[in-house]
Amino acid sequence: MKVLIHRLTTWLVVLVGCHAVAAQAAQVPEQLVEETTAQILELITEARGYYAEDPERFHREVDAVLSPVIDFDAFARGVMGRYASKQYYDSLPPAQKQAYPELVKRFRDNFKQGLIQTYAKGLFEFSGERIETLAPRGGDSGPQVTVMQNIYGRADKPYVVQYTLRRDREGSWKVRNVIVEGINLGQTYRNQFASAMERHRNDLEAVIANWEVRAETGSGSSAE
Repeated sequence: MKVLIHRLTTWLVVLVGCHAVAAQAAQVPEQLVEETTAQILELITEARGYYAEDPERFHREVDAVLSPVIDFDAFARGVMGRYASKQYYDSLPPAQKQAYPELVKRFRDNFKQGLIQTYAKGLFEFSGERIETLAPRGGDSGPQVTVMQNIYGRADKPYVVQYTLRRDREGSWKVRNVIVEGINLGQTYRNQFASAMERHRNDLEAVIANWEVRAETGSGSSAE
């Protein structure tokens, strides 16, 4: 399970990373995924020559690649689950309501930074497996689509990856979630966030302050 989730961190970056110029509303989702695979592989090839001396440079470049295509705000709120809902906000006392928007923003930033650093490390495991991208069933006329990918490596059967993409307000496609071999990344992090809230007795600030995404497992956790 840990190995599979760690590979998920690799595939998310390799297969959906793109530059802002590629994320135009007119581009169909499967083309977005296919065309940007080559771009991210070029980034990996270049980084092999400098990563040991300057890993932060690679992290910055990965950030520049991922930010235009992944809806980190929606992703982070999805991980927070009911704790990002209006109902939860309305239940807070006035002082906590005032602090709430900044806490949500802090979690988004922490979540994004953790994912990028984890994925940046995972990128170096990519070794040129064959990738097959399938068009969304039913086309891409709706606000949300699922792009399927078959990733062929040394195993007899490919890894099956599902990317959930939704249009943003400008009409561009953005990644909102990823599922690999039935493992739902968003749901996995959501469960861990809920568990952390229980451990910290519903102290949202403590959970956010201690949240981290661990590179060795690809899992989010709240440090004790």
